[in-house]
Amino acid sequence: MARLHSRIYLHSLLVLVVACVTTAVVFALGARGAFMREVAERAVQHLTTLVAESAHDPADLARRVQQIHRDLDVDVTVRDVEGRLLASSGSELPTPVAEEIRAVLAGKLSLRAGPRWSAASVVRDPQSGVPMAVLQASARHRFGFLHFLHPALAVALVLLIVALATRPLARRLSRPLERLTVGARRLGGGDLSYRVPVAAVGAGAPWRRRGHRATDELEELTRAFNEMADRVERLVRGQRELLANISHELRSPLTRIRMALELLPRDGASEARLRAVERDLADLDRLIDDVLTTARLDATGLPARLDAFDANRLLAEVAERAREDPLLAGTSVRFVPGPPLELTADAALLRRALWNLMENAAKYGGPPITLAAEREGDRLVLSVTDEGAGISPADRERVFAPFYRGERARTAGATSEAARGVGLGLTLARRVAEVHSGTITIGPASRVDGRERGCRVVISLPAGGAAC
Repeated sequence: MARLHSRIYLHSLLVLVVACVTTAVVFALGARGAFMREVAERAVQHLTTLVAESAHDPADLARRVQQIHRDLDVDVTVRDVEGRLLASSGSELPTPVAEEIRAVLAGKLSLRAGPRWSAASVVRDPQSGVPMAVLQASARHRFGFLHFLHPALAVALVLLIVALATRPLARRLSRPLERLTVGARRLGGGDLSYRVPVAAVGAGAPWRRRGHRATDELEELTRAFNEMADRVERLVRGQRELLANISHELRSPLTRIRMALELLPRDGASEARLRAVERDLADLDRLIDDVLTTARLDATGLPARLDAFDANRLLAEVAERAREDPLLAGTSVRFVPGPPLELTADAALLRRALWNLMENAAKYGGPPITLAAEREGDRLVLSVTDEGAGISPADRERVFAPFYRGERARTAGATSEAARGVGLGLTLARRVAEVHSGTITIGPASRVDGRERGCRVVISLPAGGAAC
């Protein structure tokens, strides 16, 4: 797509060209025709006077016509009142029709406009004023290459000067919009601290009064954009701080509740209820931990600690933990070993993200769950695959939103103890991928007869590590 200043620049030149062409057409159709008619009338009247002096002598008339052709470089043809040729010099002009001859003899000027202009007028006797002949004159065209070259060079020079003068103007008009575009992209990309620089529109203008600073619509738009960005940043920062503070403050009552549960007497009747409360407390504790981790990543945008490690070893640790976790008991978890793949990242954060994906696959997917790592070009791909019903294409982007639960998750959560969740697992996984300059995507595990089966969640990271 062409840049804005180029479009403004070309539009200005196009307007100039259209104006020039329109002016030329108007002149050619109107003013030039009137100009040629007036010149033709005066020139032919003068020629008829010269020819009338020699009209009675054919030899003198021939010499006079040749002299006019030689001096004025026009084609001249003289005919009698019946249209018969009396004298001619240059190219002989076509014989006028009878109506045209009668009109000329009546005193009217016959002017023909076309590729070659020609005029006809009556020649009268100098003494009596009686019509003696009809004079036809036509000027030769001189629109050769050399005659066309000078006007063309002049027009080209004017266009060049206008082009050089309008280029800075077009650039000046488009620069604020380009800065606003950059600001909108950075703000939409999460850089809430970015502000568009406000240009001094009237700075340096000699006609501005000292101390007086004028603003235009683009500057007002820039200021309005920056004010909006300030408000958005304050709102988002306040929301994050409030959520982080609330999560942090919830730690103390949860700790006290755990201590109280430990002190309660346990018997067969209350054991099941106490274990259910402990699982709820574990969910709340994990939710608080996810909120705090997400808030920290949003605040810094960088991993806490970068280490070089083997991606396969990290996946093996997650698979081993899944086999020992009581909540995932009975779930088939496989790790597909591969060649060593060195990765520079925050191992704790990646382990946390992969574990969240594991839990999500166990709750809403189906066994077996497969963990694998491979290299694709300059990227390292960590995948978690299950053979469940999968996630519909419409929900594959929505599930990354905080606390979003699809129809299957809501139904399963109401009837199955295994489908417990707190709603920040995939959100935290995406944020972990983003702070490592990576991406996370969801797709089917396989396709059978054109139908999608299972779910495959992929974390793609730069092979060289996170960009810090």
